[in-house]
Amino acid sequence: MSASERSEGWVTDQLSRLTDEYGSAPVHQASWSVSGPRYEEAAAVDTAEHAAAGVRVTNDADETLLVRDRHNEWAPPRGAVAADESLEAGAKRNVREATGIDCEVEGVERITIVSIGDESDRDRPPIYCLVVLFVGSCGSDQTVQCTESPVRWRHSRPGDSLDPGVLAI
Repeated sequence: MSASERSEGWVTDQLSRLTDEYGSAPVHQASWSVSGPRYEEAAAVDTAEHAAAGVRVTNDADETLLVRDRHNEWAPPRGAVAADESLEAGAKRNVREATGIDCEVEGVERITIVSIGDESDRDRPPIYCLVVLFVGSCGSDQTVQCTESPVRWRHSRPGDSLDPGVLAI
């Protein structure tokens, strides 16, 4: 089975599992063209490593947890999911590592399927990745512990401008 078929099958299985667990959620599609060497890297990694996830966390005061990302924008905490963890576990770990907050996942806000193509050989089949933004919450006893980037609670919920391109895959 090719890397394209494996990644497509894994994404399909994850979409089915997420729908069974949380119900339907908006699914978006994006395409990236990358260099031949970067395409080869994507094709060589374990299929489960083709995922990124985060959580839009709210607290008892209806504030949203945000971190300043590598693009200098305020966004929900997110990052890559390891091959040995579920999308939910990876999302919760990303929140904890970025903010010190332990959260619960309650649903799915948005799913993006990313198709990675080889810009130098358009005939190569795409490698598929999955980017998931969960919704979740934490108790009032949770306090932010700044780690490497600024963290804050925001009263007004930011617009849904999550771009899959800013997530680490």
